Amino acid sequence: MSSFNIISKKIAEAPKIDFGGLFNESVQVFKKVWLQGFILQLLSIGISIPLMFLNFSILQGVGVDSNSQYSIQKILTDDAMTQQHGSALIIYYLVTIVVGIISSLLSFGFFKVIGQMDKGQDFVFSDFFYFFRNGRFTKSLLLVLANFGVAILAVLMCVFPIFYVMIPLMFVTPFYVYNSELSISEVLKSSFALGHKKWGITFAITLLNIITLYILIIFTCGLGALFFGCFLQIPIYVLYKKIISFESSENQL
Repeated sequence: MSSFNIISKKIAEAPKIDFGGLFNESVQVFKKVWLQGFILQLLSIGISIPLMFLNFSILQGVGVDSNSQYSIQKILTDDAMTQQHGSALIIYYLVTIVVGIISSLLSFGFFKVIGQMDKGQDFVFSDFFYFFRNGRFTKSLLLVLANFGVAILAVLMCVFPIFYVMIPLMFVTPFYVYNSELSISEVLKSSFALGHKKWGITFAITLLNIITLYILIIFTCGLGALFFGCFLQIPIYVLYKKIISFESSENQL
């Protein structure tokens, strides 16, 4: 039986997950990888700052307030301004997409780190960049673009679709990271199957974590995001681990 069929069978037979147990196990995993999560936040900031600085420089160069989304929209809806500053805006959005792609690849690497450390293996810093190399970059890039495509399509179909789709898309990362033999379409199918199956509990714990993180950010003047930001991803890992397990992906951790 192929890996995809085995995964599909496990999803179909997925047991009921206790919310309290999911949260507690997520906390236990977080205790193992909080430092790596902090490093991930620093890497993301370090990579984003120069790229976002380029964005701001472009906008300021054309006389647009870099903090005003309204100003950008005004350019897009004004034919004269679009002709005058269109190329700068294209660069602006391309750079933004690059930031998103890099962040996604780092997130893939972080999930690899989580799996290894949860199994008691040593942390290797270069694993954050695992999906930038080792023949993984092309497939990883295509998967990220497919992710973006699904999200954009959902947005174009109004609010409810993206509200639903955001949960299955969270499972793309563990399915891809721990099952490299799956094709991009199989990763997406598996993610949507599990996301649909466990939509309620995934949404509930994600909402709880977002509210908790928001409160921590307020009381720590923003520092809470650096130390606890990665906790948003931990329940996704735990759900995957409980339902799919790592029996068929030992060699990838």
